Amino acid sequence: MMAFLLMGISGHLAFWLLRSRAGVLMRLANDSVRLVDGMLQPGDEDEKLEVLEAQTARVLGALLLFFFWIGVALLVMAALPCGWEWSQGRSLDLKGFLTWQGLVALSLGGTMGLFYPKGRPQKGAYSPVNQLLHRLALDNPNLHRKLHDREVKKWRKRHGRPDPAFVLVTGLARAGTTSLMQRLMETGAFSSLNYANMPFVMAPGTWRRFFKPKTGELKERSHGDGILVGADSAEALEEPFFRLMTADSYITETALIPHDVTAELHAAYLDQQGLVREEGKTYLAKNNNALLRYAGMREHNREFWVLLMFREPLAHASSLLAMHKRYTSMQADDPFVKTYMDWLAHHEFGLGHKPFRFGGQLTSGDQGDPDALDYWLDRWLDYYHHALTVESHRVVLVSHDTWSGRPGAVLQAVMDVVGLKGTLPEMSPHNRKREMAANVEENKLAAATALYGRLMERALHLD
Repeated sequence: MMAFLLMGISGHLAFWLLRSRAGVLMRLANDSVRLVDGMLQPGDEDEKLEVLEAQTARVLGALLLFFFWIGVALLVMAALPCGWEWSQGRSLDLKGFLTWQGLVALSLGGTMGLFYPKGRPQKGAYSPVNQLLHRLALDNPNLHRKLHDREVKKWRKRHGRPDPAFVLVTGLARAGTTSLMQRLMETGAFSSLNYANMPFVMAPGTWRRFFKPKTGELKERSHGDGILVGADSAEALEEPFFRLMTADSYITETALIPHDVTAELHAAYLDQQGLVREEGKTYLAKNNNALLRYAGMREHNREFWVLLMFREPLAHASSLLAMHKRYTSMQADDPFVKTYMDWLAHHEFGLGHKPFRFGGQLTSGDQGDPDALDYWLDRWLDYYHHALTVESHRVVLVSHDTWSGRPGAVLQAVMDVVGLKGTLPEMSPHNRKREMAANVEENKLAAATALYGRLMERALHLD
């Protein structure tokens, strides 16, 4: 009886040991997938050979480490029962592990080892397994591209056809783009990427076969701004596609810059939309980087609409400053938040902040202090000066204040402009004003106020 009790205790210790070394298994999984990703990388085979050899060595190292800990766990599992037998003057016999009593004891003890003692409290919103899954998908672009291409071929075989008449919601972060996009989705006229598509956003159909999250469960997003999101909430998830297709050409060490859109890239983008768009609906995206590629996209397509949101400059700059401080602290506490945002080219604020640089030249504003309100007013001026220079064909300016004060009327006006019908959700005005100190340069504030006036003159007007 004592031997079987000790088997249960040793099984508990062995499985707890393996559980505490979960990082070893995750390293093996990550290195193995990176090896496959390297094999799928386009280019000359000889040039890839050195990289693949190095990655193979990492996989072998991770595999040896994994087997080492398996061996240690097996030794721990055998130590107590065999020690007990030896102390009783009996010869060592491992057959007891194979009896039904031994198997039950090991199973019960091992199961306990998976849950007790409890590990450290989870840090951040993403568990280690979730982080690994995101790394496998978003940090291995060639594998993701392979899944994407496979899904596009299947879509075409089903007679999928691209539709150039999509709708983009854009603007400088904190302009109200998420709120407008969510309400547009509620009309039932649109299809969009949503949180359930993460992390395989370029192969949503494939991922949907394996991952079926509960819908309807909402929680406040990490911005802390009162907007509730769930698995079926639309979100800005297009950038992994553009990062892969452009080889990150628009992301420099210090800024985000405009990039060309070839006919091939435009066609591939419509294919990506086709993987998401439901029959009879229009593709909708929120993409705060959209102006980086708007000019090139418009050269190939005269049919899509852009809803470009803007906000009173001082309130907008204050909101960006507050969000920068919030995410800087959050990312310092949990580095995976920065990694996640970098994957999405979400560089609007935080430790990974990179300003938009539309003119291609460094300015004093680029070099400023992101902890100062002046810096964010510079960002507002840069962005909306550029916004007024782009071709206005099918570009609709939407004021944040008008949207907040009369959301129902704005939504109806937007639907009328883009020529779509849907059921408008019930909405109430949201007129909360942000408290802010006007401690900025007077000439800069005057320039922003004048620019805001020009934006309002061109903005969507209600009857």
